[in-house]
Amino acid sequence: MPTFTINGRKIDAQPGDTIWNAARLQGIQIPYLCASANLKPYGSCRLCLCEVDGQRGYPASCTTPVRDGMVVRTESPKLNQLRRNVIELYLSEQPEDVLHASEQLRTYAAQFGLQKVRYRRSGTSGHHLNGNGHRHNGHSHGKTDQIARRDYKVDDSNPFFIFDANKCIACARCVRACDEVQGTFAISMSGRGFASSVTAGNDVGFAASNCVSCGACVKECPTDALVEKAVVQHGKPEYTTRTTCAYCGVGCNFDVGVRGGRIVSMKPVDASPVNWGHACVKGRFGWDYVYSKERLRKPMKRVGDQWVECSWDDALAMIGSEFNRIKKSHGPDALAALSSSRGTNEENYLMQKLMRCAVGTNNVDNCARVCHSATVSGMMEVFGTWAATNSLNDLEKTKLLMVIGANPTEGHPVTGARIKRALRRGTKLIVIDPRRIELCRYAEVHLQLKPGTNVALFNGLANVIVSEGLHDKKFIEARTENFDTWLEVVKKYTPEAVEKITGVPAEKIRKAARLYATSGASMCAHGLGMTEHKYGSYGVMTLCNLAILTGSVGRPGTGVNPLRGQNNVQGSCDVGSVPVYFTAYQKLSDPLVQAKFNDATGRPLPERLGWKVPEMWDAALEGKLRGMWVMGYDVAQTDPNLLKVQAALGKLEFLAVTDLFFNETCKYAHLVLPAASFVEKDGTFTNGERRIQRCRKVIEPQDGIIPDDVQMIRVSEMLGYTMNCTTSSDIMDEIARLTPTLAGVSYEKLDRGFGLQWPVLNMAHPGTSVMHTEVFPRGKAKFAPAEYLPPGEEPTGKYPFTLVTGRVLHHYNCGAQTRHSGLIEFVNRDILEIHADDAVEHGIADGDMVKVTSHRASVELPCAISERVPPGQLFTTFHFPDNNLNTLLSSSADTLSKCPEYKVCTVHVEKIVKKSGKRNARSHFPTRKRDVHARILV
Repeated sequence: MPTFTINGRKIDAQPGDTIWNAARLQGIQIPYLCASANLKPYGSCRLCLCEVDGQRGYPASCTTPVRDGMVVRTESPKLNQLRRNVIELYLSEQPEDVLHASEQLRTYAAQFGLQKVRYRRSGTSGHHLNGNGHRHNGHSHGKTDQIARRDYKVDDSNPFFIFDANKCIACARCVRACDEVQGTFAISMSGRGFASSVTAGNDVGFAASNCVSCGACVKECPTDALVEKAVVQHGKPEYTTRTTCAYCGVGCNFDVGVRGGRIVSMKPVDASPVNWGHACVKGRFGWDYVYSKERLRKPMKRVGDQWVECSWDDALAMIGSEFNRIKKSHGPDALAALSSSRGTNEENYLMQKLMRCAVGTNNVDNCARVCHSATVSGMMEVFGTWAATNSLNDLEKTKLLMVIGANPTEGHPVTGARIKRALRRGTKLIVIDPRRIELCRYAEVHLQLKPGTNVALFNGLANVIVSEGLHDKKFIEARTENFDTWLEVVKKYTPEAVEKITGVPAEKIRKAARLYATSGASMCAHGLGMTEHKYGSYGVMTLCNLAILTGSVGRPGTGVNPLRGQNNVQGSCDVGSVPVYFTAYQKLSDPLVQAKFNDATGRPLPERLGWKVPEMWDAALEGKLRGMWVMGYDVAQTDPNLLKVQAALGKLEFLAVTDLFFNETCKYAHLVLPAASFVEKDGTFTNGERRIQRCRKVIEPQDGIIPDDVQMIRVSEMLGYTMNCTTSSDIMDEIARLTPTLAGVSYEKLDRGFGLQWPVLNMAHPGTSVMHTEVFPRGKAKFAPAEYLPPGEEPTGKYPFTLVTGRVLHHYNCGAQTRHSGLIEFVNRDILEIHADDAVEHGIADGDMVKVTSHRASVELPCAISERVPPGQLFTTFHFPDNNLNTLLSSSADTLSKCPEYKVCTVHVEKIVKKSGKRNARSHFPTRKRDVHARILV
């Protein structure tokens, strides 16, 4: 570590560090405009000049490397004079009516004693500055130089931010952020000298370019040339509160800016080990649904065919009385509840406690059932635990990343950007996906398998690794069991045999296997394309088998790491909101767990295992389930085989729904209650890397909305059980007492930094970034043999296409939040992707409306011709409820976890033609939306 002297103070620096960064890390502030801790050195603004003994001139500290023994000065009369001249030049180019918005320039003007800008624009006099750096009109004293004036049109095409090139100082921080942090390369510098400015795309404006609206450019801009529209409208924040994003399972940290009691900005936190100052369009800008006029604000009960507002007391009393009535008439198992993977850990814990203690049933589940429950059953079988083995920061350490059934650049964009940064550093990539997602551009090999053939493919990869002697014999001997039994199954899955099942060429299978087995540190990240299959659990097992076969687990940069779809998929299950386990998947039948639960709650654990979500619909149709409370989970839009789900909801005697908006499930309810949003409550979320993080209340709930946890506490009292928890901190303390892996978690510890990764075994334990370093929870990892079995449906002459569903960048799951935010300006309907060959065969042109028919139902969608799907396959989303897209899907589900088979549905497609026989009118999309889809489909 080099040691150098700066302003008379000796400090240590990291090898290769610049003077500016080394000083910054020691709390020494050197003025800057073009420099950024998040970006590579650039050296354009000349504001960070310094003096170095033995060196001529005034080098830029942001580009000058530290040398051992060097002596540096960053403050002197000469340096201040040079900086004052630089700031004067920048101010002379600023629009004269907007200097007050350029806070950093104003601050530096005052700091360096700049009183007057000597350079006047054409037709104006010189400009004086008051003591605070504010410009006011004044007359010039002496000769002044006349300069040109910028006259760029302001680009306000993006829904969330404005670009005013007239304020741009050509520091290129925005361009570098787009390149280095996001990796989209959507903007660039154009022109020379005074005409230098930032250009989006081919000078088409931000909305029409390939900008993904992550906000990295806005965050870096030092002059407000790029600024949020909400800040322009409402003013800059008066204060900030730190919280965790409530969209996907990445769990980004944000400082939420508030002015006048209203949120005006959401700024990603630089020091966060989760997102390191980056964000995606949803987290950065998609929070305005909080102020949507369509939010539920008052409880409503159904009276005949009408909805009538009622008081909170009446609404909560109605749940209590109806639950008591049904329990008395039909027993506790006639009731059920669904909590939400969007809710906090504390809310999910309270829901299971309400059902087990106040009602007396294990009939409680959450929406993790329909996404990653197969990950749990699969990983439990091999490792003995149910969560990511490693951390997001291991993306910096892995030598090869294998992405399976996931599209991180759209579904988990911050992680997707990190992956692209890793690839630029030399990390190798394997993509396993039926679609040609963006990451395929950078992959060493893309294994484009047929949907539903994961088990065969992973058995084939294992076959190559064993047959070529690439497996880790020492690791297998020391840390695994059941190898020989497993090997007998894998032997027959030769690459040629697997090619016939999956459609993946044998040589590509061999290439991928060799890459994975020989990298030295191979890491897997999988999404719902792994889990949402009839044999999803077995697919996860075969993936885990690969990890233990090669010793790719228990070390940094390795492991099996699920990309969780919603913000608290991990936590909602960790805290026991599932029907067959207690917290941390402790068995309900375990006498020690039963005793612990009884001691803590004063109630025994119910004996009968509860119903999983799909089983609840069967029970409702059979008349066994009669009452439900559904919180933050729109089952009538998101569950498969919607006609069955809707029929089941319609048979319930009583259905209460708590949510942000009046959703599809509300249409079947007897009582609807408003929910508090994530910025209106306290709690915790657990992200996909097992990191428990604080969700903090930023603003008060609107219109007197009672938060979800308080709703459950009050209903529990009406059912005769007092929760004895008054705050979210109290609830977490109770969770910790009952859960060995969370024993060391408390709000006091969480608030010290950026959360804790469980296991946290005691109050002195720091948390666990890499699991299974020495031993697996089950002792030795178990090779789990799995035979390939076909999916629930396969193409036929009548239904020749396989439909796969997923999400796009600008929306999230059912779109509950995003459809009520500015994100709707990008994408305002679901679109069916079809390959060009299939489109030609069926006479379909881009934009045509088509009818998609499965064994169960038909829907109508606009078509987009895409090279991302292969012939014979289709892709669409289910973000918009009007389509009833999930009516197409079957009730087929994973045999172990009951995770639905969303990723395989056979359908027929036909173009919709008007009755007159004329070709149907094209579906017209908003211009901004068409642009977005045009670039998505490239």
